[in-house]
Amino acid sequence: MTIQIQRLIIILLSLILIAGAVILILNNSKKNLIFFYTPSELLESDLQINQKVRIGGFIKKSSINNKLNNSHFITFIITDNEKDIFVEYQGILPDLFREEKGAVAEGYLIKKNKLKAEKVFAKHDENYMPASIKKQLKENQHWNNNYSNEKIPEFATSSLMDETIILSNQDINNKISLINFFASWCAPCKIEHPLFIELKNRFPDLLIIGINYKDKKEDAINFLNKEGNPYGFIGTDYKGNIGLEFDVLVLPKTFLTNKQGEIIFKHVGPITKEIVKNNIIPFL
Repeated sequence: MTIQIQRLIIILLSLILIAGAVILILNNSKKNLIFFYTPSELLESDLQINQKVRIGGFIKKSSINNKLNNSHFITFIITDNEKDIFVEYQGILPDLFREEKGAVAEGYLIKKNKLKAEKVFAKHDENYMPASIKKQLKENQHWNNNYSNEKIPEFATSSLMDETIILSNQDINNKISLINFFASWCAPCKIEHPLFIELKNRFPDLLIIGINYKDKKEDAINFLNKEGNPYGFIGTDYKGNIGLEFDVLVLPKTFLTNKQGEIIFKHVGPITKEIVKNNIIPFL
């Protein structure tokens, strides 16, 4: 057997081994692939019992039930505003698990409309919803805008400049206001700051509230003295408790509220001229 033939055989065997490995990887990936479904899509699918799946939607109001008075066993309903999926879960729920908020449950179907969840992901913000699920809900006309018009969380904050002055959610329930969580150590906050100053100059009646988040008082004051102060009121949130109610995980974060005490727009990260033009000014 010539050297050329030996080399050819080695190459062919190598290709066969590689092809076999690729097939095994693809088969394994296919078996472990977990798809996202809305409740309506799940009920219309041909998924089998005991198949692993992820369900995305909203926690249905008044559906959370602690049947056994055991904090680690709970049932609830995930809905897309048309169809419902019942969920059983044993474990510790996320701290921000709330009724009428976005959530994803991952587990095995025990009935066509019932899931035994192994994991639950939730966040006090409809923006948590995975992009694919949110898109499907909107395309299927299951997205309910009332979910995004949530009430302003209850809070009370003392003034950065005078601790005896307190502002609460009750004080802004009948006003259009812009609430901005910021800090002197937040680099993106400096990027958006000039836009708040422009808004203050253009709309002097707009109540712009700054919540100084996990910052030092002297650092915050120096920041405002240097960059300018667009805020009608500057509150403090040294421990992050107010930010927790507003689901602030990163800075900056901004909320626009209406006269009914509802959040009508929210944005994570620095606002831009386009956001001001398209999402804030039309409400002013």
